[in-house]
Amino acid sequence: MAAPAEIPARAKIGFPSRPIINPVTNTVATTPTLILRNNPDRIYWLIVNLSPYDGYVGWDSQVSATRGLLLPANGGYASVSIVEDGELTIMEVYAINLTASGTWMIVEVERI
Repeated sequence: MAAPAEIPARAKIGFPSRPIINPVTNTVATTPTLILRNNPDRIYWLIVNLSPYDGYVGWDSQVSATRGLLLPANGGYASVSIVEDGELTIMEVYAINLTASGTWMIVEVERI
């Protein structure tokens, strides 16, 4: 069913977009795990650590407790927007859990 008026998000950014949930995986291991591929059409991403273990997210396969952003257990999150964070938005993203593998929710929004 078509929207009766222009979709507000489309009006704000000027082009259509779509959300993609867990485009690569929803499981983050105790070794660096690719969770988002390089995507020049990506305009936003949100990553939520749903696991009971602290984890880290970073922009290369060397992500670790000393080289990444902490995403605390049970709902820690990070988001990146092309408007505020520029090129970081389209780069590959890796994650790691410190204690055991766990479930994360990854959402990207891309231009279509």
